[in-house]
Amino acid sequence: MEYLAQITNQQWLNEQQIWKYNFLDIETKKEDYFYHDKKIEYKPHLVGKLKFLDDKYFHSFQQEIISEEKKITLTQTYEELVKKVERDNKNFLKQLPSKQRKISIGLEHLYHLRKIGFSYSEIATVYKKSERTIFRWFKPTTEPLQKRGVKPIITEEVINLVRSYTLENVTKTQQEVTDYVNKKLNISISRPSITVLLNKLGITHKKLTFHYNQLDEERAKEFNEEIKPLLKEHVFLALDECSFYPNQDPRYGYSLKGERTKSKKPSCKGKHYTLLFAISNLKEKGVIHWKLTDKKVNWEVFTDFLEEINPIGDKKNILLMDNSRVHTAFKKRKQKGLPTIEEQMIKKNIEVRFITAYAPMLNPTELVFCLLRQQTEKKRPRNYEEMELAIKKVVDLLNTKDLSKYFWHCVTYFDRKESKTKLKITDI
Repeated sequence: MEYLAQITNQQWLNEQQIWKYNFLDIETKKEDYFYHDKKIEYKPHLVGKLKFLDDKYFHSFQQEIISEEKKITLTQTYEELVKKVERDNKNFLKQLPSKQRKISIGLEHLYHLRKIGFSYSEIATVYKKSERTIFRWFKPTTEPLQKRGVKPIITEEVINLVRSYTLENVTKTQQEVTDYVNKKLNISISRPSITVLLNKLGITHKKLTFHYNQLDEERAKEFNEEIKPLLKEHVFLALDECSFYPNQDPRYGYSLKGERTKSKKPSCKGKHYTLLFAISNLKEKGVIHWKLTDKKVNWEVFTDFLEEINPIGDKKNILLMDNSRVHTAFKKRKQKGLPTIEEQMIKKNIEVRFITAYAPMLNPTELVFCLLRQQTEKKRPRNYEEMELAIKKVVDLLNTKDLSKYFWHCVTYFDRKESKTKLKITDI
């Protein structure tokens, strides 16, 4: 279908993902519309030959001007043009931001001015444009403009490959990732481009957290699933040991930009101390017992420490600990005629549950040790008394916190890990 038409406005239909254009049929003075999947470059209020298919889908639009008068002067044309543009675009301008309100005028009379003898130079002088710009107005293009510069090579295939390879090989350098992409896809991509891409994907370079190769992840998940329902009903306890050295100072400090941060410390670590620490899932006063010793911690020292732990409340308590040899010491206990660790604690109405081997991330006490080390280093202790005093102050701080969050952090460890993995897959 072919019309001598004037396009009046355009509208983007978000649901159909298509452009809708309204036009005025010059011969019948009726309004109609058509569709196109791309934005059409056209001059406002300029008449042209419009073609579209029976289903109202755009085919072509060649703009041309029909003369309204046989003779017209340059002054009359300019005055009529200004009035028409101001009248027709008054409502349209109100809907546009101020930066988009610059609209070229005089386009509908260009062909007529050429017919009556005006040159490109004369038209450019009146409309205050360059002659080259006026010449381009006579040959408008409906094709979308291309962006300047080299076409991007970061395709979806490159993004998916970089994401999967980096997350599966966490110790690879960016240059190794670049070489891998070049080898797999035969695409020459620079290392800085990989840097920008990783930042956009939210993948950062950070300190490694090591897990043991011997860890049975399935057994660890089963252990967590057993603990979850019990954590809501019972009082839970957890214990572990941690090494401390008196001459360990803070590792970070302040200095002027461009200068090193300097501080003095002893040349050796100092004497080795061991902290035995037990916490509970209470919302306050969660540290139930602790002991700092400069002796070697063996099964006998550990047994004495357990004897000093008392249950909380009348209901059964559940004690979490790893099954190291110091904790169990089955043969040595039997030789001494002592009960097993389970039998020792069940007399106090405390059930012992051993955490899956090689899974320290499931022990809430490990999270407490991070705060203990950080705070004691700030105090810069140099002997046993100063170390004990520094730890006591941290214990007072911990007793004001809700330590039940540490227990829930551990039992939901694999849940968070799986949810992050699913999120990464859906993002791809």
